[in-house]
Amino acid sequence: GKKLVQRVHEKVKNLFAETIVIANKPDALTFLDIPVFPDLIANLGPLGGIYTALKHSFFPQCLVIACDLPFVPKELIRSLCDDAGGYDILSIDFGRGVEPLCAVYHQDCIKMIENQIESRNYKVSDLFDHVTVKIKRVPKGQFASSYDFFNINTPEDVKKAEMIMKEDEDRR
Repeated sequence: GKKLVQRVHEKVKNLFAETIVIANKPDALTFLDIPVFPDLIANLGPLGGIYTALKHSFFPQCLVIACDLPFVPKELIRSLCDDAGGYDILSIDFGRGVEPLCAVYHQDCIKMIENQIESRNYKVSDLFDHVTVKIKRVPKGQFASSYDFFNINTPEDVKKAEMIMKEDEDRR
């Protein structure tokens, strides 16, 4: 089966002129044939990954999508990018709260992230308090699958995601 990062990469690769991956172990992802960077500053969690992506991106806006959200629909990703103009961050809320790792971030966030790092505040949610943000609410049932926003956090979730991916492949 495919790795989660492959699934996300395949979903976004034709949508953007540039695709990069931020990972703790870049050498383990050379099979992707795209640039993979380690965090510029280790141990900052998701804020460090967002910061690294923005610093490495050649474009003013950067879609950040976590590999533990492998089923986010391509249509939603496209919609996020289409609606991101005029905001420092455009994120989604699909009924469980804001998902900062499925969002478009503008380069203008870099300075605020650096300020947070200086003050040892690594909460992405605090970044949202200091920049221009739009939250795109995604109503239940807007997309075809009940698992579009399935988030992988535990070994049990990994097993469930693998079953979902296998079912998807079997349907094709």
